[in-house]
Amino acid sequence: MKIERTGQPVSRLLQQLEEDLRRDDVIHLERVPSPRAGEKYREVVSRFFTEFGIATVYIKVRSPAFERRYVINAKYDWAMGGIVEGWVVEGDVVRIYEPIAISIGDIGKALDYYGEVFWKAEERLLSKKMTEAYAEERPPAD
Repeated sequence: MKIERTGQPVSRLLQQLEEDLRRDDVIHLERVPSPRAGEKYREVVSRFFTEFGIATVYIKVRSPAFERRYVINAKYDWAMGGIVEGWVVEGDVVRIYEPIAISIGDIGKALDYYGEVFWKAEERLLSKKMTEAYAEERPPAD
């Protein structure tokens, strides 16, 4: 595995993640930890963060053109403040982004924002899969 330091802040990684989640050609989305039925992913992450002062999110995005695995780690210490670090794995390359400082309020806003972006991507993907399944089941028109 090859490791590359991008020299870019982790905010650039988050922009790339958002761009990937907004793509129309996404064929697979996955996240860890996985929420239970009726539970929002951001609530799971928020609970980890609140209870332990640290939360790590793993998100896999696959399209016909690529597969990227994002890892974002947020830590908060009342004496030191917050920090977000992250990297993305694509093929056999790990690209590491530079950590950024973040306030507790901004962490909450980011969870809400990226939670919505992911939810909309999931919704689009499910809709696409349902449309494809329906098209396969329908008899051909005469």
